[in-house]
Formats: sequence, C-alpha cells, structure tokens
Amino acid sequence: MRWLYCWRCSREMPMLDEEEFAIIFALYRDGLRLHKQVEELHDHPRRGSTIEELYKPCLDEYERRTGFRETNPAAIMHHRLSRYGRLCRGCGKPLRTPQASRCMDCGEAKHAELGETR
Repeated sequence: MRWLYCWRCSREMPMLDEEEFAIIFALYRDGLRLHKQVEELHDHPRRGSTIEELYKPCLDEYERRTGFRETNPAAIMHHRLSRYGRLCRGCGKPLRTPQASRCMDCGEAKHAELGETR
C-alpha cells in the first residue's frame, strides 16, 4: 500500500499493490454477486441493505490494510497502483495510466517524459 494522488478523488488516497488488490478484488466480487442476488430476488433476506452493508467485507478489509474508511466499493477498484503511470516531474502527481505521455494535471508533456518511476 502506498499513498498516491488519485485524479478521480482529487486527493491522495491509499493505493493497493497487486497482492493487496487481488485480496480486495475477491471480496469485491463476492459483494457484487450478493448485490446481484439481492436485486434479482424480491424476497431475499438482505433486501433493503445499503451498498455499504452488501460490500462490508471488502470495505472492512480495505480499511484494515490502509487505515482509510472508504464507503464506496467502486472507488476502491481504481485505487490500484498498477493503473497509474510515472510521477510527473513538474507537479509530482502520477500520470493517469502507465501509457500516458502527458500529465493531465499540469499539461506538460515534457514533464511526463522526464518523470521518475514509482
């Protein structure tokens, strides 16, 4: 886990490495299955549960690993280190993807080319 700027959240967020993400993603997938079951079965015992309740194991594990309480399980899916590129030498924020050649925050392509790797 590493704190890194998230362009979607507009702030630094705890980002997961691949091993951590695999564990969190398995719990997210379980929550997604439960969510679909609840949606499909009108007499499901969890009917009326909030998203936070349906994805509780995923959200709890993310908090346990990062110390940050997230309430939106979908947000966790983009808090994955491998989704981001190098740090921009101009502004210090990560490029939005590993393939990006321009920093979308400061707009300077030359900064992206000179940026340091994570």
